[in-house]
Amino acid sequence: MFINLILFTLSRLLPVRRLDYLFNLSLPHSGRTIRMFSKINESLFEYISFRKALFLFKRTSKLVPAYKTFLNKKNIQPGLIKSISDFNTVIPQTSKENYIRAFPVETRCLNGKIPSHGHIEESSGTSGKSTFWIRSRKEETCNLGMVRATMNHLYDIEKNGNWMILNCFMAGGWTGGLRFASRLSSLGIVKNIGPDPQKTISFITEMGMDFSYLLGGYPPFFIDLINYGNTLKGFNWKNYKINIFSGGEGFVEEWREYVSSNLRQGSKIFSDYGAIDLDVGISTETPFTVAIRKLIKNDLNLRRDILSSDRLPSFIGQYSPQRFYIRETVNKDGLKEPEITVLNLKSVSPMIKYVIGDEGGVIRFKDIAGKLENRGYSIAKVAEDFNIPAVVQFPLIYIYGRSDGTVTINGSIISPSEIYEAILTDRELVSSINTFRLIVKSDTDNFIRLFIFLEMRKDVIISESLKDRSEKAIINKLLESNECFRVNYLKNQISFKPVIEIITFKTGIFAEKDGLIKHNYFL
Repeated sequence: MFINLILFTLSRLLPVRRLDYLFNLSLPHSGRTIRMFSKINESLFEYISFRKALFLFKRTSKLVPAYKTFLNKKNIQPGLIKSISDFNTVIPQTSKENYIRAFPVETRCLNGKIPSHGHIEESSGTSGKSTFWIRSRKEETCNLGMVRATMNHLYDIEKNGNWMILNCFMAGGWTGGLRFASRLSSLGIVKNIGPDPQKTISFITEMGMDFSYLLGGYPPFFIDLINYGNTLKGFNWKNYKINIFSGGEGFVEEWREYVSSNLRQGSKIFSDYGAIDLDVGISTETPFTVAIRKLIKNDLNLRRDILSSDRLPSFIGQYSPQRFYIRETVNKDGLKEPEITVLNLKSVSPMIKYVIGDEGGVIRFKDIAGKLENRGYSIAKVAEDFNIPAVVQFPLIYIYGRSDGTVTINGSIISPSEIYEAILTDRELVSSINTFRLIVKSDTDNFIRLFIFLEMRKDVIISESLKDRSEKAIINKLLESNECFRVNYLKNQISFKPVIEIITFKTGIFAEKDGLIKHNYFL
C-alpha cells in the first residue's frame, strides 16, 4: 500500500520524461524488477500509460510530418485532445495501408529526417513489395532493460548463469532473428544457426552438458528439431538443459506438451507476440498466462467467462503498459483486434493507435482476477498450483490470428490473396473452387504444417487430377511471390509442402454450422 501511494504521488507530480526515466532506472536491476512490479497496483501502470500515450500523441502531431498531414486530412486538431478519452474516441487509427504505405519513410520520422545511427528493417509481407521501418540506436537501447527483466523472470538467466543462446530463427534479413540475437547477447553467448536441426544438435553435442541452452525459433522448427534428435543414435534430449523461446506464430497447448515431454524435467517453454511494424516483443508469455492457457483449455466455462468465446487463442501473454498502450477495438468486419500505441520516448518513427490486423483482445488484470475468483481459482491458488513465484498486475493480450485469414508458419506469412491469385491462374480451378481456408496445425507426426482446404463448387466431382492441379498452382505461386516460403520449401520440400485438402461443397469445415469461422474469398 505504502509503495503504491508514493508512486501514485510521483506519477501525478513528475513530468512524463522524468517518469519514464525512473521506470527505466529500475530495469538494470532486473533480478528485483519483477518482484517490485508484482507489488504495484495495475491502476498505477494504467495512469502512467495514459500520460505517456497523450504525451507521445502531442509530440508526434507536432514533429512528424507524415502524422501531421495524416491528422490534417482527417480534420483533427491536436490541441483539442485533452484527455485519454478524447484520444480513444477522436483520434483515427493508423495502419500499414493508410499510414505506412501512404507516406515516405523519412516523413514518418521525427522532423522528417532519418536518424544518423540505428538500422533500417525491411519486410515484404505478402505483397512482394518491400516496406521499410526505421529504428534508432537509442530506442533499441531503451528496450533492452525490459527484455533483460523479462528473460530473467522467465528463465532465471542471471541467477543460473553459464548460458548458451542459440538463434534458430530464419537467418538473413528477417527481423525476428536479428532482434533475438542482438537483445539477448548481453545475457549469454549467442550462436546464430538458423532453422537447421542438424547444425543445432551438432553444436549442442559439441559444447556439451555443462551449459544451459536457450533455443529461439519458430514453433514448427522445434517439432522438426525434436523429431530429428530422436532419430540419432546416442543422442538423448534429456541429457541436456534445454529451454525454448518461440516466436513468429502461435501454437496450441498440445505443441508445448509434446516438446516438453521430450526435454528434461524442469525445462521452460515460453513464446512472444510481436510484429515488425511495432516491435518483435509486444507481449510475452509468463508463468501466469501459461497457467491461464492450461486452465481454459480444460475448463470451457472459464474460457467462456474470460474470452466470451469457445475458441482457444494461439497466444496469451502479458505486456508492460509502460511500453505499450493497447486497446481492444472492433474492426469493420465486427472482429475484435488490438490497437497499439508504442510508448518508447526514444522512438524516431512513432506509432500512434496502430492496428496490425490481428484478431484478439485485451483483458485487464482486475477483470481476469475476478473471473478466476468466480470459478474458484484465486490468484493465490493459481500461483500456488502452478508454482509461480511472482504475478505482476500487467494486462493480458490474447491473439487468435490475422483477422483477414493470413497465417504464419516458420516465419513465412501466407495470405489468402496469394492463394486466390494462384487459383486465378487456372480457368479450371476458378470454375471448380468455391472458397478456401488456410489453417496451420500439427499433422499425424506432430510436425506443424500448412493445410489449405479447398471447397468445391456445387456438383463438382472431386478427382486426384484436380488436387494435383491445385497443388501445382499454389506451390508455384508461393515459390514465385513469397521469399520466406521459398527458402523453407527449397531446404526441405517434404516438411514444408502445403497439405491440400479437397472438400465437397458445404461439407466438413465448410458446413453451415461452421459459418462463423468460414472465410469467403470468392463471390
